[in-house]
Amino acid sequence: MLHLLLGSLSLLYYINAPVTAMRELPQSKSEVASEAYFSEEVRLLEEKDDWMKIETTADKYQGWVRKEALCTRDAPFLDSSMQCAWVSRSAAHLYAKEDTVYGPMLTVPFESRLQVIEPKGESNSRWIKVSLVDGQEGYIQRGDVTLVSRRLSCEEMCRLSLQFLGLPYTWGGRSSFGYDCSGFVQMLYRQMKIQLPRDTKDQIRWEGFKEVALDQLERGDLIFFGLSKDQIRHVGMCMGNNQFIHATVGENQPYIHISNLSESARS
Repeated sequence: MLHLLLGSLSLLYYINAPVTAMRELPQSKSEVASEAYFSEEVRLLEEKDDWMKIETTADKYQGWVRKEALCTRDAPFLDSSMQCAWVSRSAAHLYAKEDTVYGPMLTVPFESRLQVIEPKGESNSRWIKVSLVDGQEGYIQRGDVTLVSRRLSCEEMCRLSLQFLGLPYTWGGRSSFGYDCSGFVQMLYRQMKIQLPRDTKDQIRWEGFKEVALDQLERGDLIFFGLSKDQIRHVGMCMGNNQFIHATVGENQPYIHISNLSESARS
């Protein structure tokens, strides 16, 4: 029997694993519905044995995760008084010491957030001391993070998309360890401070979009594939010159790559 969680409303829940699958049912063999990644805040809905049903705060998507993927806090992990470091690479190592020779303690994906302990402000130091969501402390190299979150222009976002070429297609993927088609474009638009729905069937109906003819496509526009709006099966992003970038298993290239619009794309 499933039990509705009636715990303290003051507890906050965060993802404490690099990436965790959100499953349709509280079973390890259940289909993957989506993913949550390190430092994301989530809402706890239900629990059953070693499983927790969560809802992501970013896109209100629900699924079951293993209990060990979560940690609880009495206060927000980050607020306006704290300096944040955002992972700007597809993957970044965290270390227990300011040296790479001992190996990483954790590897986290793009967009993971860390609380900066020191040095604060401008510095030429190679290492930044940070706090993780579970209270652990570690060190990350300055070249793996950005300390300023800003809204990218459409052109900057298009250039950023090339950073992810070659990443494996992952069903339900929302992290730079592997995206699915809708998770990939959702992440890209998030860099422009635009929050898209999670699935292609909802993205195509998002109120911020308008339909344009193929010959009017511009860089950064989304291209949906399907027989009709009710049968959308894939999405990619226009890169200009009749090309688009997408996460797909099509063309015998099961990874993020650039395709030509004159060729068929398969999710």
